[in-house]
Amino acid sequence: MKRFKWGIAAVLPLLLVLLAGCQAVGGVDVSKAALSTLDVKSSMSKQTLSLQLVPADGKLNADDQKAIELLNSLSLTIDQAAMQDANTASLEGSVQVKGKKLPFHLAMDKKAMTLAVDGMTQPISVPLELENMDLGMMMPGLDMNNESLIQTYKDVLGFLLKHTPNPSSISVSPVSEKVNGETLSLQKLHIDIRGDELVGLAKGFLTSLSKDKEGVKQLVTRLYDAYYPLFAAYAGAPEEETAAPSQAEKEKNINEAVDELMSALDEILPDYDKNVDELLGEAPELSDMLSKNTVLSMDFMLDSKLNIRKQNMDLTVQLPASEDLPIKQVKVHSEAETWKINEPVTIHNVDTSKGLWDVSASEATPGEVLRHLDRQSDLYRLLMDDLNMTSKSFYMYTDEDPTVLYDPGYEPVIVKNVMMVPVKYVADELDAQLLWDAKTKSMTLIDDLTGSKIVLKMGSNQASIDGVTETLSQPVQNLDGYAYVPMRFITKALGAQGYWDAKEQLVTIERK
Repeated sequence: MKRFKWGIAAVLPLLLVLLAGCQAVGGVDVSKAALSTLDVKSSMSKQTLSLQLVPADGKLNADDQKAIELLNSLSLTIDQAAMQDANTASLEGSVQVKGKKLPFHLAMDKKAMTLAVDGMTQPISVPLELENMDLGMMMPGLDMNNESLIQTYKDVLGFLLKHTPNPSSISVSPVSEKVNGETLSLQKLHIDIRGDELVGLAKGFLTSLSKDKEGVKQLVTRLYDAYYPLFAAYAGAPEEETAAPSQAEKEKNINEAVDELMSALDEILPDYDKNVDELLGEAPELSDMLSKNTVLSMDFMLDSKLNIRKQNMDLTVQLPASEDLPIKQVKVHSEAETWKINEPVTIHNVDTSKGLWDVSASEATPGEVLRHLDRQSDLYRLLMDDLNMTSKSFYMYTDEDPTVLYDPGYEPVIVKNVMMVPVKYVADELDAQLLWDAKTKSMTLIDDLTGSKIVLKMGSNQASIDGVTETLSQPVQNLDGYAYVPMRFITKALGAQGYWDAKEQLVTIERK
């Protein structure tokens, strides 16, 4: 039963993506049309994407209502997407949220991704090169070039499509559609799949798979040849053991993998229906998600070369009724059209004449982001007012709490009726920069949002904020090798508030 749960959990989402098998419908080879998307080397396109959350029945609290309204106001419009080649592309469009339109421009190549959003003083640049990672040393022999990856994707997708049955609602009809202003004669492939079909489709997929041991072996062999070093490294094999195995070892490993998979299928299928019933009994919320109210509807408009020139998608996911869940349905709508397929395309680079913000994850604190924004812009107001970007909240338990194991430097301590908290931990949580001067035994904290400088000295009850001296209720102390300071001082200095719950032995620090 445990293996069945894992198997069915993996297969059901897969079917939502694959949808249609290899059988021709109305003279259209569905499998070939799906695989043709991997042969697109260059193109121009545009797309829209919107989200709708349907509130659950009953009264919503203010926070849930606000969150739903915010997400329902969100939509994405890509006015022009240019793919020059597999590594070079650009997107120009806008994000709409809370009635505000935020234009953006993104471009990427092998070296970096550059993003400009209206309201930013400089575009963001994120390096994409892996030159600092010696992948050859980590996984010798692993070929990760684009052509190899694309061929592997084709093999895997082709195999899955071969065994995926068609849903009950699938049809093809001739249509006349406009693509980028040009009227084209196309074939419309329409697919509807409901949640209550997924269990049956999964069974059909697994049954077909169980009858194709040779096909399974060919697929495993393809994956083995391409990714053996990765598998070996993941399994923890020593570096000297990641060299290519002998032909006999390879055959043995592949056969063992295939036998294991076929054995799993033989175990799952005989009691498939019974196990599904048991699974739905143990997890009744799945019955709602796998009901007729969960629907994926798609239209693919294909040209004579089976290129997808236009597509519409509507997805509705029914959610289980729950007091903890303020929504009952999630709906997603998308429209897209594509032209200049495999024709010469040139991307539009982002304007970097004002310089670049070279950002890394460790540097992208709220204050750092806000300093790169125009304070009068819609983006700034969205991040501050609607998304509460500067808001922070965290907890610290005393050592009397048996459920939490904290190392020294992570727990609050009461000294002479004064709540003391670790300087470094609080600074890290509030994104403040902490500098240590060994000669003077003093610390300087730089507030992430305001840039204010707070100076503390070990053993002293005198501190300063931007040069203004303040007296602490207790001196800065060394407790178990960590500097501690009164909670009320450090939280106020960093624009936060601290609260002590004596009953729960809990400190809460919040910044709004």
